[in-house]
Formats: sequence, C-alpha cells, structure tokens
Amino acid sequence: MKIAALVLLAMLTGLTGLTGLTGLTGLTGSTPADRQACVPLEPTQQSNASSGQRGQINGNQIKISMASGGGPYRPARDTFHVGEAIPIVITMTNTGSQPVYVCESSTLYQDRPQLLRDGKPVPYTSFRQSMMQTAERDKTCERDDLPQQVLLRPNEPTVVDWFNLAEGPTSLYDDGWYEALPAGKYTLTSRRRLSCCDGAFVEANPINFVVVP
Repeated sequence: MKIAALVLLAMLTGLTGLTGLTGLTGLTGSTPADRQACVPLEPTQQSNASSGQRGQINGNQIKISMASGGGPYRPARDTFHVGEAIPIVITMTNTGSQPVYVCESSTLYQDRPQLLRDGKPVPYTSFRQSMMQTAERDKTCERDDLPQQVLLRPNEPTVVDWFNLAEGPTSLYDDGWYEALPAGKYTLTSRRRLSCCDGAFVEANPINFVVVP
C-alpha cells in the first residue's frame, strides 16, 4: 500500500494535524484562495471580516469548473499516458455581487467524481470506498477539524482545491479515486459540497480527456 494511502488511513482513525495533505492553491493562473482560521460555514450562513460584511452563500451563485492536468507539477492538459497520475484542479467563481466564504476540508468529504470510460462507469478503488464508509460511520470530518474558509470575491475565478483522480507513480499528496487508468476516452463529471462535511452538492462542468498507451 502506498505511503499516501497509509497516511490518509491514519488520519481517518484518529490522528490529527495532517491538514497539509490537501488544500494546495495557486496551481493555475487563477487568483489564489484567501484563507482564514478554521470556522466551518454552512451554505446559508454569513461571515463578518475586517473588510466588511460578507454576502450570504447561495449555491446558485457559485460556478464550479474542473480542469485535468494542472496540479502542483504540470500544466493543464487533456491527454495522458497509461499509468500517469491525473490531477484535477477545482476553480470556483462567485457570480454574486458580494464576497462569500466557502469551506475547504478534504476531497474525501466534499467531492464526488463520476468517471466514464468509453461510456461505461469506472468504479472507485476499494480503498477509497473503504475511506468513504469510515468517514460516514465515524464522522471523521467533524472530529478532525480540518476545514478552512476560502474567500471568493465577486467574479474572480479562484483555485480552491485539487485532487488526484487516478493513481500514478507521483501520487504523493493524495491517493487517487481510481486505479491507474487504461487507454481510452474518458468523461468526468463531479459534484462539490460548499459546506465542510455534509449538505448539498453543486455540479461542476463535465470534462473530457484521453489516456493513450
């Protein structure tokens, strides 16, 4: 089992202080996310900051977009080779008129990717499925106190997070949702929570990429 997988498993079984595994920002040309102390926000809550009152979060005003490639070590692209890790970068745009905060906790709690290969669903890794079951049963998101606030200014695309879609030899920061992908044409859709640990999801844009030998 990969070191990254062991670290994530340890986090789910009660070890804290491992928040550095997620939340890398500024990974593309978009505006980097601004962060404050960990205060989980629900989608309908408001937050006050020194710069003035922030607007109320409405899921309809948050546009979520994904890009394949990106990540901390390569530019965005839509062609990969068999065995490569495939990072997915998540950008949010606040289309409202007031700044709002959204939560960032972990891809495990906030993202639900759905991947098709040549039109057929691809299953999550067994390890990822086990992590999801453990997180749901033990409420590890609430217990580990991982979340951070991310400030979204009006109409400024902001990189808020990234995750590894598929495992590869350089999967150092986050274990993939899927095993290394074989050659084929892929379509990825995903939903993202604006709140930290539970609540409604917002749909992201679908993206397409190919894996070649």
